[in-house]
Amino acid sequence: MTSPERTVPAPALAPAPPNRWFPFAVGLASFSTIALELTLTRIYSVTMYYHFAFMVISLALLGLAISGVALYLFPAFFARRTPAFWGAVAMLGCAAGVLVALTVALHNPISLRGWRANVGTLIAIYFAASLPFLCSGFALSVAIASAGARIGRIYAFDLVGAALGCLFIVPVLPPLGGPGALVAVAALAALAAVLFTIADSNGGGAIRRPLVWVGGGLAAVLLILAVREPRAHLFGVARNPEKFLGERSVQFEKWNAFSQITVAPSADPDHRWIFIDADAATRLWSGEVRAAGTQAPRRFPEVRVASLVYALRHDGTALIIGPGGGTDVLSALGHGVPRVVGVEVNPIIVNDVVRGKYAAFTGDLYRDPRVHVVVDEGRSYIRRSPEPFASIQATLVDTWAASSSGAFTLSENNIYTVEAFSEFLEHLAPRGIVAVTRWYDASAPKEFLRLIALGRAALEGRGVTPAEVPRYFAIATDNDRRGTLLLSRDPYSAADLALLRAKAAEGGLRLLFEPRVAGAPAPSAASEDALLREFLQAPSAEAALARLSYDATPTTDDRPFFFYNLRGRQLLSMFGRVGALELNNLGIALLGFLLLLSIIMTVVLVLGPLLLLRRAALRGARAEKLRVLAYFLCLGLGYILVEIGFMQKFVLFLGHPIYALAVVLATLLAASGTGSALSGWGAARFGVSGFLRRVTAALAVLLLLYALALTPLFHALLGLPLAVRVVVAIILIAPPGILMGTFLPTGVRVATATGPDLVAWAWSANGAASVVGSVAAVSLSMNFGFTLALAAGVVVYLLTPFLLPLQRRHSHAP
Repeated sequence: MTSPERTVPAPALAPAPPNRWFPFAVGLASFSTIALELTLTRIYSVTMYYHFAFMVISLALLGLAISGVALYLFPAFFARRTPAFWGAVAMLGCAAGVLVALTVALHNPISLRGWRANVGTLIAIYFAASLPFLCSGFALSVAIASAGARIGRIYAFDLVGAALGCLFIVPVLPPLGGPGALVAVAALAALAAVLFTIADSNGGGAIRRPLVWVGGGLAAVLLILAVREPRAHLFGVARNPEKFLGERSVQFEKWNAFSQITVAPSADPDHRWIFIDADAATRLWSGEVRAAGTQAPRRFPEVRVASLVYALRHDGTALIIGPGGGTDVLSALGHGVPRVVGVEVNPIIVNDVVRGKYAAFTGDLYRDPRVHVVVDEGRSYIRRSPEPFASIQATLVDTWAASSSGAFTLSENNIYTVEAFSEFLEHLAPRGIVAVTRWYDASAPKEFLRLIALGRAALEGRGVTPAEVPRYFAIATDNDRRGTLLLSRDPYSAADLALLRAKAAEGGLRLLFEPRVAGAPAPSAASEDALLREFLQAPSAEAALARLSYDATPTTDDRPFFFYNLRGRQLLSMFGRVGALELNNLGIALLGFLLLLSIIMTVVLVLGPLLLLRRAALRGARAEKLRVLAYFLCLGLGYILVEIGFMQKFVLFLGHPIYALAVVLATLLAASGTGSALSGWGAARFGVSGFLRRVTAALAVLLLLYALALTPLFHALLGLPLAVRVVVAIILIAPPGILMGTFLPTGVRVATATGPDLVAWAWSANGAASVVGSVAAVSLSMNFGFTLALAAGVVVYLLTPFLLPLQRRHSHAP
């Protein structure tokens, strides 16, 4: 095998200083980077839409890859100063870049109407967001490229810092708000610059002292601004006129890790509006409405159609998923329901709004002795509850807000799956009803047809034959944009049908489908929706759905993308008709565009400079160097596939996407840090080749076992308290995380032996592959399910032992 001699000499970076502060500086820089990513996503979800948030963040993360390219192309320039000096300068630039990204984001809301006119704005936001990521990427790339024999320790601090950064938004967003939290991130970046400067023992006092003073002073000023931001509003969020909040005056505002909640007045004095991320809304009714008999809400047709369930079933406990400001609670009380249980996932709405500032306004609705409201995820609560319910209701429960950096990965709602509907039916009392209100479009009821398909699949899973299915369904519409599915646990009776017809006529509602009851008068064919009727009466649900031009097949826990209705053959054609796409499918188009753009930019940024500017560097040991780059590309792709697969699978088990993000990502990164620290021992004990083979085999077996066993295990343990489920999740995630953490430092050791200047390039390839991999993982999940995405990660990891050039001379590298 040829020796790795250089044909283009390039001075290597100085080794990372042995100063004890250097690893902590790396950890804080990594902490700042992941905290920046998550906080920016929250802000983008308010000022824009979660589709754009995912696109901007994913593209901005390419800054991490660009930094590695620069180190590889210009090693002589970076060799002039110590790694600690470059880390300090880069993190000061990151602090300034955060403020630029924040200012640009807050004052440039994106429109979905005539979206082509927003391309310039989107590009401006993208480049502004890229600045801090590019700077922090330089700090981390220099640290990794200069780590040498200390790679295991340095990379461990990098991963543990990132793990802690995942938890940043949970305690910080509520008191500081989105803008304040982002300013706090800038302060942490400046503090990282101070730690890098202190670690620069060879930098010289003349340089060190000014950097310490500048970084320390900037951190102090930014921290003061962050604390003052909730009251001073120096960085107030610009309004997006297209969102439902619009230009309304805001009476109340508070943030948490997954939403911004605002309260604004209504034109009607008997209620106010609660807005989630300035768009999704729920009414907050005054106490006078309840005192007057709760009739006022019924002036709105959507309230009448949603409350139709209580005209049929009001003699037992009603469970409401997502009660919001209390409209459905008032409807239930108004129909004489003796006990109402509300399960609201957002604690701000329950504790700070309805029970807090607006308790007097609502007449203390959520402290009514008949009402019991808990903060929890609806499906998780139902699974743990031993109480049978007369009705289970969910009215327009959407997840429009981004919950994480990968907004598509956590934006779906697990109450719209076959397994969820099966659990709802199991927790109903005899003759109980599941009532789900969704948007209904008479010309193309895509969303509503999938909803009905879920109900039919759940019934057939309980042993109901296709011929009996029409006896369990009733569907009504408010003759505007909404419809309500009334899915009964048992067949409807003649008395139920008579009452349903009478209440629908009284409320000015139209029955889109009436339950088929023996001996009852036949329904009017003109009033029913022909497509829905044909589907419910079809001998085969699969055959009926296959004839449609869009995808309305029932969603499952493994593939819960309820709002995704494009067929595979439509994915390419949708780019020619982006302007005509619905909001949800516009996000899919942007996702496909992002995948294509990420691949192009990866080729341009990773392969292009190598082939055009440093082609001569490949003349010596070309095959080895290309295999090293391929190895790091696989690591980036494999890690993100497993990471996203885990996060999605743990959402239901932990009860909310933000818990999945915090627990899964933090545990995975922290465990990977542990694996990184242990990688040196493993390489010394078994040799690089033997260690890598053992770790790959163990990881493949473990991940394949998880792919098969996690879903049934979660169903068995879902009734445990949240704290216990978190511990179980950590125990499950830690072993693969430890194994995955050994791959990169092992690769760095081989890359260093192959060619020291190759490490920065390999780091860049790893980062670029992570960006492409995040989009690819979501695309695989949406079309084939999370299990297949996780299996794809296993396949990628299985390739790694065959890619890394494990020749004899570094088979026992330390």
